Amino acid sequence: MSVAPATRYSLLSSDGGIFFKSSGPQGPSWGKVKGRGSRMLQPTGGSASSVTNYSPTAWVKDCCAACWGMRASLPVRIPPARPMTPLTITTLNTRGCRMALRRSQVLSFLREGGYSVIFLQETHTDLTAEDSWQLEWGHRVYFRHSTIRQAGVATLFSPDLWPEVLGVAEAVLGRLLHLRVCIEGLVVNLVNVYAPTSGPERLQFYQQASTFLGTLDSHERLVLGGDFNTTLEERDCLGTEQNPAATDTLREIVKHHSLVDVWRDHHPDDTSTFTFVRMETHRSSHFWLDRIYLSCFHLSRAHSSSIRLAPFSDHHLATMTASLCAERPGPAYWHFNNSLLEDVGFMMSFREFWLAWRGQQRVFPSARRWWDLGKVRTRLFCRDYTWGTSRRRNAAIEQLEWEVLELEKHLAASPEDPLLCGACREKREELRALEDHQARGTFVRSRIRLLREMDHSSRFFYALEKMRGAKKHVTCLLAEDSTLLTELAEMCGRARAFYASLFSPDPTDPSACRVLWEELPTVSASDRDRLELPLTLAKFSEALRRMPTNKSPGMDG
Repeated sequence: MSVAPATRYSLLSSDGGIFFKSSGPQGPSWGKVKGRGSRMLQPTGGSASSVTNYSPTAWVKDCCAACWGMRASLPVRIPPARPMTPLTITTLNTRGCRMALRRSQVLSFLREGGYSVIFLQETHTDLTAEDSWQLEWGHRVYFRHSTIRQAGVATLFSPDLWPEVLGVAEAVLGRLLHLRVCIEGLVVNLVNVYAPTSGPERLQFYQQASTFLGTLDSHERLVLGGDFNTTLEERDCLGTEQNPAATDTLREIVKHHSLVDVWRDHHPDDTSTFTFVRMETHRSSHFWLDRIYLSCFHLSRAHSSSIRLAPFSDHHLATMTASLCAERPGPAYWHFNNSLLEDVGFMMSFREFWLAWRGQQRVFPSARRWWDLGKVRTRLFCRDYTWGTSRRRNAAIEQLEWEVLELEKHLAASPEDPLLCGACREKREELRALEDHQARGTFVRSRIRLLREMDHSSRFFYALEKMRGAKKHVTCLLAEDSTLLTELAEMCGRARAFYASLFSPDPTDPSACRVLWEELPTVSASDRDRLELPLTLAKFSEALRRMPTNKSPGMDG
């Protein structure tokens, strides 16, 4: 064949061939040129005898194979580290995506939603459709197929999410897809389910799913979502459940793994929202079938949940936003910038803030809780004020720099103009004053950083306090009857009752106390009087003089 002269971009394969895609008078073409080349994207060309024709699907497959073959010899692109953000997990029954137009409609709808992890059910896909899905979605998609006319599940990841996939499993053909992924160092089990509509098949499916879920590590986070085709409560449907045995089995799964329907937990009083609505001629059917389950131990990490209408399906989109990854506690201490005490604006603003905060003391049950929260509010107030001041200072510096440059341009045209010279000199002095202020701040921060790095013991205790603070984060407690408590008020009451009982006085035997005390050593009267003498200024001065140079007491004394 002959290759039309056009600019083509290529990729060297592991066997020395070059894959290319070009656009010519006859439309786009895909091919591979035999020979040697550079391992980078570059314009290529080839003779008619060295070019191999490809179909688009085969070209994608061979390109992927070429990249896989080069993985040992080429540098791997590692996605940049992203700050920890909540994951948005959603589930949707697509009602079939076998046709290209329907698939494009579904993927476009999901792409606009900005979801992190997507569970799809009833995809009606097979092996031949995977390439089209991967190419159109532009990121990783994991499938489990049944037939092109029924079942099929898929899990999609957003291009902004780069989890490490540790394992992929299929417990039930085309109906249960399990992905074990690592997100920011934390292992999460993502389970996408699509239960059958037939009662006996649904019962068998839940029995198989229960057996599979029992093999998962209970210490790892579990997210179970999909179309369950089963209602568990009376408010979940306008009618009756046709297969109570399947309902009981699903209820046992939820209870055994301590799972909670996130949306139902966030909206306990909503009885008019459903995820499946089918309109018929004289009646309509309403069911709560699409759900996302999360362990009750991690339910506090679920920030929000919502239901969204999908125009191409009779199922609605169920969405949950949660911070599944471990929280990174902030520093146990913060350093106050003493220069703020010289800022008149800060002193006036802080005085107003503190007067308003003191007026809220009566709202709190104790002065200690008011004081603890007041310290947090003070830190946030100082931080926000400093950020605002820095932004205004930076904007003023940029404005002054622009004004100085403009004045210098005018001075170049009129170098002997005294007004321009005076104005330029004043602007330069203002700019120099602002730059000096920033330099002093940088100098102070560098000294603090140097002292922190030199004082290793303080760094150790700061890190120890930070670690202890992370361990103190409590999400649930067990009541006396082993009931799980997750509400803050209930947990505080349980802790208060436990420690009140723990530190209550126990009955003692006076005779045993006398026997114990008789043999204890005692100090003499003279030693006791000397130990009880008040501390004097001379003692303090002597202790300070004995301290080593460049040392100060730390948190450990």
